Amino acid sequence: METITQLIIKICIETILISGILGYLLNKREERMKKTIEEEFNKRGTFFTARFNFKLRSLEELLAPIMLQLIRSKLTLKKYDANNEFREKILKECNETILDLLLTKGFLLPTELIPHAEEFINHYDNWLQEYKKRRLDNNDKETRLVFTYDFPHKAEKVFREKFDTYRKELEIEGSLN
Repeated sequence: METITQLIIKICIETILISGILGYLLNKREERMKKTIEEEFNKRGTFFTARFNFKLRSLEELLAPIMLQLIRSKLTLKKYDANNEFREKILKECNETILDLLLTKGFLLPTELIPHAEEFINHYDNWLQEYKKRRLDNNDKETRLVFTYDFPHKAEKVFREKFDTYRKELEIEGSLN
């Protein structure tokens, strides 16, 4: 028969072994959970970084230059008078620049702007064709102003809203101070 001392030692050893095994298993489980959580945070970080970078590039390389060209063309149109070659040249330059930006930087367009970009492309193609026909091909000085009357005002509004949204989301002004 076992003595009480042997029984106590046996119980202590079993308890230590069981505690060690449980501790080891719980530690491994905790490490797996930490690794899973870390991987998830890395995925989310990569996702948010990619979104941030896309918005920043879209703003810097596409939306801001388009907005400035739209502003410039609007200012030019306010002072556009009959056969003013200087103003017409500015307008043509603005139209060509916006068209070029849309075609070369279209990969930076947010998906919801693609139909509006299509409207811009259509308008600028039409205007440039009309300009070429009247001023270059026919050397027409009689036509006072070259217009196609199909400017997509809604597209301009949507582009401006996206520009403002991205500036606000990226807190451009806040980061410059």
